Amino acid sequence: MPPPPMHAGADAYVESGGGSKSFGFDSASIRAAFIRKVFILVGIMLTIVTLMTAVPFLHHGTMTFVRQTPALYFISYIVFMVVYITLICCEGVRRSFPGNLIALGVLTLAVGYMTMMICSFHNVTSVLLCLIITAVCCAGIILFSSQTKYDLTSMIGVMFIISMVLLVFGIVAIIASVVFHVRWLYTVYAGLAALVFMVYLAIDIQMIMGGRKFEISPEDHIFAAIQVFLDIVYIFWMLLTLFGSSK
Repeated sequence: MPPPPMHAGADAYVESGGGSKSFGFDSASIRAAFIRKVFILVGIMLTIVTLMTAVPFLHHGTMTFVRQTPALYFISYIVFMVVYITLICCEGVRRSFPGNLIALGVLTLAVGYMTMMICSFHNVTSVLLCLIITAVCCAGIILFSSQTKYDLTSMIGVMFIISMVLLVFGIVAIIASVVFHVRWLYTVYAGLAALVFMVYLAIDIQMIMGGRKFEISPEDHIFAAIQVFLDIVYIFWMLLTLFGSSK
């Protein structure tokens, strides 16, 4: 499995604390509407991925097809990367209705197919166990990050450097696993990646809530939804690598 792209940064983040760009969250109603919109989108996206992942376990023919056509995984990965980069880098695309929702739907289906294929190589008990662990961890992180007074958004610079190092380590781990059969190295990578994305989830939640050093513009609900959605999916993928039992 190719290492996931590291956390997007940048152009949708707004530094708060005054200035011409901090007006977006001055109104509590604007903030509440933004948060509600983001979590509705994330809920829909996760539901679609969950339903897609369940299909191979309910229909044996689909599982056989998915496992025997790895090319579709890489096609979906390429589609995901193209749409992801477009939405993250092109403000006009992610803010233009209905194109932004169409692109978001394509991204969700691509991630859903990748998740479906990854899960098809594990037994259903392992998948359900990792799903429960992910749900519990993410719920705890969301609760903590929304209640703590510590500003996690100030760690964005440090997390970016850690992400780049982790990305290189992930590539090395895959090469070592495939070429030299040193599979424990990828397990180490998965554990570290799970921790990193848990931190990113906490940071993203605080930026969505607002009132911190950095926050996400209320116009970028698509950006925010993608970040939270991918944080949760990546955590699930990494936990499945750590605790999943292959068929």
